[in-house]
Amino acid sequence: MLRSMYSGISGMKNFQTKLDVIGNNIANVNTYGFKKSRTTFKDLISQQISGAGAANGARGGTNAQQIGLGTQTSSIDVIHTTGATQTTARTLDLALSGDGFFPVATISDLARVGIDRGNQVGDNIITGAIDRSMNLSYTRAGNFYLDDRGYLVTSDGLFLVGETGEKSLPSADHITKGNNALTSITQFEGSYKNITDAVKVLEKKTDTLISAYNEYNDAVASGSNLTSAHNALTAAHTDFKNYVEGAGNYTNKGFKDIAIRFNDTGGVTESVAMLNNSITNTTTGFNNTQPITEIISEISTTVKQLQPGEYPSTVVASGTIATTDLDTAKALMDKISNFKVDLEQVAQSVVTFENAAESLLKPSWSESLSGEAGLIQIPLDAQSFSIGPDGTVTFVNSSGQLNVAGQIRIANFANAGGLEKAGGNLYRESSNSGSVDKDGNGIQLDELFTPGTEGAASIIAGALEMSNVDLSEEFTEMIVAQRGFQSNTKIITTSDEILQELMGLKR
Repeated sequence: MLRSMYSGISGMKNFQTKLDVIGNNIANVNTYGFKKSRTTFKDLISQQISGAGAANGARGGTNAQQIGLGTQTSSIDVIHTTGATQTTARTLDLALSGDGFFPVATISDLARVGIDRGNQVGDNIITGAIDRSMNLSYTRAGNFYLDDRGYLVTSDGLFLVGETGEKSLPSADHITKGNNALTSITQFEGSYKNITDAVKVLEKKTDTLISAYNEYNDAVASGSNLTSAHNALTAAHTDFKNYVEGAGNYTNKGFKDIAIRFNDTGGVTESVAMLNNSITNTTTGFNNTQPITEIISEISTTVKQLQPGEYPSTVVASGTIATTDLDTAKALMDKISNFKVDLEQVAQSVVTFENAAESLLKPSWSESLSGEAGLIQIPLDAQSFSIGPDGTVTFVNSSGQLNVAGQIRIANFANAGGLEKAGGNLYRESSNSGSVDKDGNGIQLDELFTPGTEGAASIIAGALEMSNVDLSEEFTEMIVAQRGFQSNTKIITTSDEILQELMGLKR
């Protein structure tokens, strides 16, 4: 059999490999952070027909005679040139300008990572070497997200690893105080609903009484329908009297109950005393007899003014315009409007009080980094957040204060081309890439670089690094591979024709 046929086969196989690499490059032309690959070839072994001969006195030297037996793949290189930057204006889209990778990981040892789990709040710190408790990978794709607990993660849920902010966990005493306060607020909410419902009913009945007075006065002035107006006024007066004096006495409608919730030592007062000084001004309004006791006093006084003891024959006798009681009813309506404003202020104060109580149950951040490796978390109630070129993640908390959530760190390798692709835009260390762990005691925080220092890339927020695939180059390489493949097929067909001629010699 002809050696050329097998050389052609090896050429076809290797050009097929080249086409596979080109196809993968083109498929990932729009993959953020993707790095293209290239294929290089080298010749296969050569069969020596005759060896080289050295020169002697009689003749000169001769070269060796060798016939090559084909080609083989020399390397498939990953080209780590930086791709173009695409602006997205999305805060959690991050592009690396320079060398390095984002370290991302899944957790392998939950006991070493202070992550929030269920009702347990963690400090986000990784205890010991990072790679002892985390399965680390590396990526250039900077499209990050917040999970349901506020942690920065990839689209596949891998945690972004860096330096955590100072996260202080609530103490047992704060948890007790906060829960007691929230319990009192829950008890108050029922009473508050009762009083608002009572005010609505009182407002409606007072409005009905005012309308009845106005209609009666109109009837007296016109001299018509007096009996009908008199009966309507009598019914309105009776209904109003029954509401404020009867089984539905206003003190049982929530007015007294809400005062008890604010002013007895077993209600809100006790919980207020356990809260910190930051909400003193809020709670003072609940305990200095303002505004609840004042509301109760005014309602009691006004209702009594509308109860002279005789309804309604004397007050609204035929031919008499009941101006005194009408004015009293209108005054009550004005006071009810004021009561509603006061109640809204009470509700706003309760919300502030509730927020203060809930804050005792939540962790808090400071304006500093912790100096510890860990996960980066942004509280879900943060008003806004941003990421700086040095990787520092800051946020404005629910109280309007600026806090630090952490700092993104960058991993660098001596030979980035030696990293192994793991799929999902991820790379992993190999035996030839070099290691982040320089001293062999596990990856420490100081072995991950601050962006923009020690040759590490800086971070561009609101942008993503595009694929570094050049379509014009890939199509050119595709043409070369196609023609190379076709040429090798010609070698095989030509070799086959020669064999056919040999077979024909027998004839």
